[in-house]
Amino acid sequence: MMSPSHRKPRITVLKTSKKEHTLSIHAPKKDAPPCGLWLRLGPDLALDILTRDLKQIFFAINSTSYKKNMHTLEISGDENDKDFKDTATLLFALARAHGITTIFRGTAQSAHELEADGVLLDNLDDLTAARKLFEEDGIIGISCGLSNEKAAAAYDAAVDFVTFGTSKNTLPDAQILKFWTILTDHPAVIEGPVSNDYCAYYVEAGASFIDARDYIWSHSKGVMQGTVNMLHAIDLALENKNTGKAQ
Repeated sequence: MMSPSHRKPRITVLKTSKKEHTLSIHAPKKDAPPCGLWLRLGPDLALDILTRDLKQIFFAINSTSYKKNMHTLEISGDENDKDFKDTATLLFALARAHGITTIFRGTAQSAHELEADGVLLDNLDDLTAARKLFEEDGIIGISCGLSNEKAAAAYDAAVDFVTFGTSKNTLPDAQILKFWTILTDHPAVIEGPVSNDYCAYYVEAGASFIDARDYIWSHSKGVMQGTVNMLHAIDLALENKNTGKAQ
């Protein structure tokens, strides 16, 4: 559901001796990865800078060895600010053009107006209205914080995905994913300042998406290198997870 086709082929990720990773052009194409990047933006959107950065990020994403990508752009901000909404609309259009799923964090009405693929809600009470607006094609999720009880209610309501984590500068315990992955195979997003050194804990625990915003945009060598490093770390974690299952 959240893995649209991408458009740029033939480049894969290889490790170098300097703990950075680079792009190379020799790899058979695989289907889609079971875990992807969750890119969060907002509330302040500088169109020129973000357009430049996102193009680099999307190039790295669409240059991996997968036939399809598994990545999402989430935007949040002031829904009453026309300039914000105009910028968000343009950034969502850019993401869709590169095969990236688009989610607005806020009201379903604004998500629909911004032509996002779906909405991330905070309140389960808003779910019925969101479904009515998006009908069957929309992707509707609930932010669960650190609450298994809210996740259970989201499961009962048949949401398309959930997020775990807080708005603070902390990481959730990877064990929070156990409850959700026992219930369902619907996607779970881990929110927080996840680096490439720590993403394996969440990938191996069953996360479907990793919040990569802080790591990618703070990387000393730029957003493309940050993206490549994070994608490589996810691939390594998936390999370790699959190796463990085979043993």
